[in-house]
Amino acid sequence: MTLDAVWTRALLAAGLVAVALLGASLPTHALPSTVVVLVPSALILVLAVRRTPEPAEKSPRMRRGVLLWSLLALAGLAWEAYAFVRQPDWSRADPANPTLSTLLDPVLEQGPLRIAGWLLWLWAGWRLVTR
Repeated sequence: MTLDAVWTRALLAAGLVAVALLGASLPTHALPSTVVVLVPSALILVLAVRRTPEPAEKSPRMRRGVLLWSLLALAGLAWEAYAFVRQPDWSRADPANPTLSTLLDPVLEQGPLRIAGWLLWLWAGWRLVTR
């Protein structure tokens, strides 16, 4: 690995940690935390769209895997959308119709776990783009 690649990775890691610390310090379900979610998401989306993917193999196993993961993602998104729309007040979590973030709130309320959650979310987005 060249020195430039090491510096690039170090700057990327420092940026991810800075975003995680900033996001973890903000209150949940507020405009500033929404902005901190949207900005990295938009950057990752731009990187994903600009990247030219390598052609994937088209074996039956790959098609089954893509179908399975697509159905799981669709089911998760449908649950999130249904739970979100059924909430009486969209700015406050409703335990009767929990979204994924409502279920994870008790775990992610503590500082270190909150930072770890942000880092995991940012890492997952980065891995989706670079794979």
